[in-house]
Amino acid sequence: MNSSPNLNAKQTLREWLPGFLRQELAPYPGRWSLVSRMIIAATVSMIIIVTFRIPYGAVGANCAFILSRENLVSTTKSGFYFIMAYVAWAVLIPVGARLFASIGITHFLWEAVTIFICFYSLKAISYFPLAAGIVVVATSTVVVWYLPGPAELNVELTLWQILATIIGAVVTLLVEVVFRYFSKQDPVEDGIDDRLRNIGEMLRDYCEGLPIATGVAQSITQYAMTGTSMLRQQVARKHIAPVERAKTGAVIALLGRGIDISAAIVAGYSKIDTTQAGTRPHARADSFRAKNLMARLTCIRDAIRTDKIPARCGSVDLDPAPDGVPLLCELETVISLMESALGMNSSSPPRLDMQEDPHLESRLFVRDAFSNPDYLRFSLAGTAAAMVCYIIFVGLDWPGISTAVTTCILTALSNIGSSHQKQILRIGGASIGAFVFGLGSQMFVLPYIDSIVGLTILFAVVTGISAYVYTSSPRLSYAGLQMAFAFYLINVTDFTVSLDLTIGRDRAVGVLLGIAAMWLIFERLYPRPAAIQMVRMFAQSARLVASLKPVSVNEPEVKRFFTMRDQINSLFTNVNAEADAIPFENGEQRLAYLAARDRIRRWLSILRTLYLLELPLLQIGSNDGISPTVLRAQSSLLDELSGPLIHIATCLENQLSGQPCSTTNPAVASDTQRLEEEQHPSGMIRDEGLTQTSLQLLKMVRELEQDVMKEPVFTPSFSP
Repeated sequence: MNSSPNLNAKQTLREWLPGFLRQELAPYPGRWSLVSRMIIAATVSMIIIVTFRIPYGAVGANCAFILSRENLVSTTKSGFYFIMAYVAWAVLIPVGARLFASIGITHFLWEAVTIFICFYSLKAISYFPLAAGIVVVATSTVVVWYLPGPAELNVELTLWQILATIIGAVVTLLVEVVFRYFSKQDPVEDGIDDRLRNIGEMLRDYCEGLPIATGVAQSITQYAMTGTSMLRQQVARKHIAPVERAKTGAVIALLGRGIDISAAIVAGYSKIDTTQAGTRPHARADSFRAKNLMARLTCIRDAIRTDKIPARCGSVDLDPAPDGVPLLCELETVISLMESALGMNSSSPPRLDMQEDPHLESRLFVRDAFSNPDYLRFSLAGTAAAMVCYIIFVGLDWPGISTAVTTCILTALSNIGSSHQKQILRIGGASIGAFVFGLGSQMFVLPYIDSIVGLTILFAVVTGISAYVYTSSPRLSYAGLQMAFAFYLINVTDFTVSLDLTIGRDRAVGVLLGIAAMWLIFERLYPRPAAIQMVRMFAQSARLVASLKPVSVNEPEVKRFFTMRDQINSLFTNVNAEADAIPFENGEQRLAYLAARDRIRRWLSILRTLYLLELPLLQIGSNDGISPTVLRAQSSLLDELSGPLIHIATCLENQLSGQPCSTTNPAVASDTQRLEEEQHPSGMIRDEGLTQTSLQLLKMVRELEQDVMKEPVFTPSFSP
């Protein structure tokens, strides 16, 4: 049975898209609250900008969309860094412009270098709001200084942009402060808890032999369709320790798999009829299994709310019941892995906490900022697209379409997947914002508005629609940002109500030009199907996890470990982003790509949990109170884990290159028996905990390898 009944692999992109939009736009807990806050922040910013006649106010209104809202600390830091980036660039850019503006070739090179720094900052700077602030201010002020002109006017316009940005950031922060005062919520914790609650209510109905409640079935189906990409995005922007981030990411990945399984159960089984035990001998066993799972889910929910290690609230060694509901066994496996991920600190040695790099949050650049060639390729490609736009609007002497350069940069802000997804979201969002909302309002609404009240209503309505789309999962949210950005560029750049269709037309054409340039450079000259990227990145992550070795207090080893950890977490995030993009693909390979998507998502949840459980074993030593015999066994275990993972990576890479995949498993030593029979003279509980973790890791990696070897990753007939 397919674990994702909402995603029909036989549907074409055109057939699938309407259902996808219905699921993405369906309300969920907390959505209207977030939309309301965005409307209030953007509208208040607009009122202040228009009242005090501040030009280039679009950047200030955009702060309501760009700044983080995961918690008050994140929002405060986002606003602070955004303003600081704007002030710094506003000082540097006029100086650079006046130094190089007098000569055409130097001016061109200065523009290119500035844009290159913007694209590189998006990848190299460790804090996203700071990077976003740098690129927004750079592109906005570059447009002001794009040709030599009166220095006084350019400086004045630059200062107006600083003021508009400060207004937007401060208003957004104040709205969040007021909201947090009355409502203290954690969107990540609430999102996880609501999904677990729905799974638990589904199991409760099964225990009682009742049909699944309609509301529960609809919620599970919607969560299965939208996935966990929004939770992953929120975790990525939270200020938490790396190990906590990895743990939460693993729980979210497993939760996504649990939702998929639950959706398949909802679609395939109406209820468990416990009254017909004679005709269905496994009915009572299924009911007992569901009751056991419900108890364990309750403990997991309590552990997440209290930030404690979950207790074992039910049996974890139930016999499989293949004639009953087989997916209940899969759900048990997911819940067991979730308990292991949440309980990893129980076997974590003290030095693991010591090595958490307390200066990580103060680090300006990511660890591989100057060693990762992908960052350079991305920056060069983005610079090429932006400079194509620059050459066009300067060569045509058409400054009205200078919004193309800003569009190129804002297009790169999103971490969504490849190919058709970006193309559809960019063109669709910009077209709706520019032509429907922007030019449409200039033709049919603004001529009848004679006060700021009418403008405020129009602005709030368009912002609300854009914000509602923006609060979808990252698979769709980027379209909302494009809608708002295009509308603001047309109607909020000046402090007056503009009825000149020429201005609106030019800015809309500029937005579409920027989108076309990014599409040409990134998608046509260097096409990368999302499914191929997904499999390649998963293979890279498996190979990196396999290369992890024990870490001592030696500083070079610690730095190497931190670098690899960051790379692994980044690959996990990118694999999910590419998986989210695959449903947007079309053509003959769609069926095979969707089959690969389902496999990789399941394997990724297992690999993330395996990696998380392996972390404590990488930093143990004789000074940690661990017996020498267990230390030797742990060292041997890490070598044993690497073999199957390398075999998995090699097999997947061979399939991508059209070569056969060897199904011969590498030799796996029998240290399992040694670990099981090992006597611990020290009698320390920690030894026993590490031994149990080792046994679980061996079992997980063997089962993962067997699953990968079962059949080719792109086989459409796959059905778990």
